[in-house]
Amino acid sequence: MSEALAKNADDPRERVLRAAERSFVASGFHGARMAQIAKEAQMSPGHIYHYFESKEHIIAEMIRAHYEEKKITVERYRDAGEKVVELMIDNLRDNVASTTDPFWSTLMLEIAAEATRNPEIANSIRNMDKELKTRVISYLKTSIDKDDLESRLEVFVALMQGIGIRNILNPDLDKEAVIRIIQEVVEVLFRRKD
Repeated sequence: MSEALAKNADDPRERVLRAAERSFVASGFHGARMAQIAKEAQMSPGHIYHYFESKEHIIAEMIRAHYEEKKITVERYRDAGEKVVELMIDNLRDNVASTTDPFWSTLMLEIAAEATRNPEIANSIRNMDKELKTRVISYLKTSIDKDDLESRLEVFVALMQGIGIRNILNPDLDKEAVIRIIQEVVEVLFRRKD
């Protein structure tokens, strides 16, 4: 369960979102029905429609909540000043743990797949991603002088997201070895002089 959703576990909207996450992981966005989400949330479908006008609205709100969590993480980079890269390295263990959680890996794949089918979801994700990247790049620029920071950040994000997918396919992934290797990659991407 995400931090943002865990904080408001008694809120009916949050209960629906958690139930929807479980339903989407179990059945996919298109396979999950409102009746399944309602049963998982232990409320009637009509009650859900009181909070969300459609399943697409639930998806959009899940994505927004995920974005808010990421924004909180990114703001820690702002506060790190010239030690942004050190903080990235210090956070690798937690990031790999959350990225490789099978539930979240599956949910992120569902969100990405939905973005290929739904232009509104795709646009929303792109806008959020762009804002987060802009923030991270501005924080990295306080200590790194590289012209291609955006591309370097894309490689880092792709690596982290890819580890989550690889863990679905290879659940015996040696996470400690992966963390050590990612640390080396971070050094190359953000510290090593060209």
